[in-house]
Amino acid sequence: MPTCRDVDHSSAPCCAAAAYFYALELDGPALAWEFLRRHADYRAEWQASAGRTMGADPIRWGLRCRP
Repeated sequence: MPTCRDVDHSSAPCCAAAAYFYALELDGPALAWEFLRRHADYRAEWQASAGRTMGADPIRWGLRCRP
């Protein structure tokens, strides 16, 4: 039986979905972070802000700082 390693991933959506099963166990904040950290615009803004204290604009991205 072929596994995810044996097939072309572009034609095997089951393999792509299997990579995200861990997300079923995430709570709200962790799930939000998983989506945000994959957002191309967020990553670009974060990289462009290297060296600044706040990094990417937290309000723009809906982030809250906890005390």
